[in-house]
Amino acid sequence: MFIYQPKNTLIHKVHPVTLILYIFIICLFSLTFSHPVFLLGLFIAISMVIISSEITKEWFAYLKFSIGFILIIMIVNSVLVRAGTTVLFWGPRIPGLGRIRITLEALSYGGSMGLRFLVIISAFCLYTYVLHPDKVLKLMGRWGNKSVLALTLATRLFPLMVSDFRRITEVQRCRGVVFNGKNVWAKVKKYIPILNIMLLSSLERSFQLAETMQARGYGLTNRSYYTRELWRPRDLIIIILIFVSLLMGLWLTVKGFPTYNFYPRMEPIKFEEVILAGLFSILFVFPAFLNWGWKKWPLLKSKI
Repeated sequence: MFIYQPKNTLIHKVHPVTLILYIFIICLFSLTFSHPVFLLGLFIAISMVIISSEITKEWFAYLKFSIGFILIIMIVNSVLVRAGTTVLFWGPRIPGLGRIRITLEALSYGGSMGLRFLVIISAFCLYTYVLHPDKVLKLMGRWGNKSVLALTLATRLFPLMVSDFRRITEVQRCRGVVFNGKNVWAKVKKYIPILNIMLLSSLERSFQLAETMQARGYGLTNRSYYTRELWRPRDLIIIILIFVSLLMGLWLTVKGFPTYNFYPRMEPIKFEEVILAGLFSILFVFPAFLNWGWKKWPLLKSKI
């Protein structure tokens, strides 16, 4: 695949439903919780799972983009929102906005929203680099074979076109074609033959795919499976933890712990909230511990 790379980790080998449930619950609580301590706990949990999945390098690329976006959120929120009683800075008067008034509460609220964004973007990073897209489409295939087939072909189209473009461009360079023209029109003229070749290659690939599907009798009988995703003890363990975390999250919501008031003055963070946030995040960290044990102890690896 264009992005997904298989790796020998437990996170890569769990059932796709298990991983989808884990990511869904993480995103659900990150959207419903507003307390910064609980959001920090979720971010630490998803970070440890990403590190154990050996996709840290790819995750850092997401973080680089996210940090700049978070800074923009904090700046815009602190400049436009005048609520809050703890004034950190009085700025000049700007037409249309009035005098700039930056408060600690506005900055903290922007930082909390940025932390929520980090949790969600990290969850999508885990989904992109750990879960094979074909496995997701295969799960959906039970409810619509033709739609899933079209979606599968569409998701493969862009990576194949990029691969063809690189291959054809390298061949043209070996033949002495220089793509750096003097102006835009000269560059376009050099790339037009490549586009023609890519079109012919795509048509030829479509004919080969149609012949292959006809030879295999696609649509004549019930659907067959090349491989089947098996449920293993590790999936059961993780799903039980997800269910426990869901119950705990609902209990915390009923008790009002995940809510936090930034305005007009920030509430003090209680020690009880820190303990509950730590216990709640441990439930989401456990797959990382299970993954590290799976790598270290062959007995555990054989059992789950």
